[in-house]
Amino acid sequence: MINRNMIEKIVEEVVKNLMAAHPASNPKTKHNLLVVGDLEKMEPELLSLLEAEWNLISYSFTEDAELHKAMKVIFLDASQDLFVKGALGICDTPESELLASCILEYVPVTLIPKNNLYKILIGEKKTNQEYRSQLLEYQEKLLKFGVQIDRLETFAKLECKNSNATETKKLITQRDVQDSAMNEIIVGKQTIITPLARDAARELGKSITVLETKGAEKSCKWEQ
Repeated sequence: MINRNMIEKIVEEVVKNLMAAHPASNPKTKHNLLVVGDLEKMEPELLSLLEAEWNLISYSFTEDAELHKAMKVIFLDASQDLFVKGALGICDTPESELLASCILEYVPVTLIPKNNLYKILIGEKKTNQEYRSQLLEYQEKLLKFGVQIDRLETFAKLECKNSNATETKKLITQRDVQDSAMNEIIVGKQTIITPLARDAARELGKSITVLETKGAEKSCKWEQ
């Protein structure tokens, strides 16, 4: 019988030896983050964190969104209107149409709710509990669609941490998947993903995104 854990350990050791013999020298590649909202209202510290990891593209609804060029999309100050419409699949505003497109095209998207809405969702603000329960059901639907919901501070810091961790990784193991705080693990095309890592991703409901470079444009495919 094949011992998969033993094979994974052997692969990890081989890759480590190869990396030691041929250390990486390529600079970190920054990918496109499409930002829906006013960047000027963002705290300078958080803006700097995001700019260090991403090429920030401020989206204007007067233009067509080129989602194939964006690695991720983030909606700043997402309103309750957008929150509910996203969960119900209603597309009657430019924002809700863009959110629906992200979901349909499997583009990773994060909603940063308005402060009042976020406090209601986490139970920090006292409110009508029946109404809050309905909002939580909408939140659950969005999560099932692959939409992340978070504070901007948490998003920026986790993106920074995750980017630093995966950019230099040449091997993704079961432990890497289990320890990752992100539901989406981004790796380079040359990164080795062990079978146990793929199994762990499926079991934990996480995805492994493999970046591919084609000319000047970047594309990605999802490993399920």
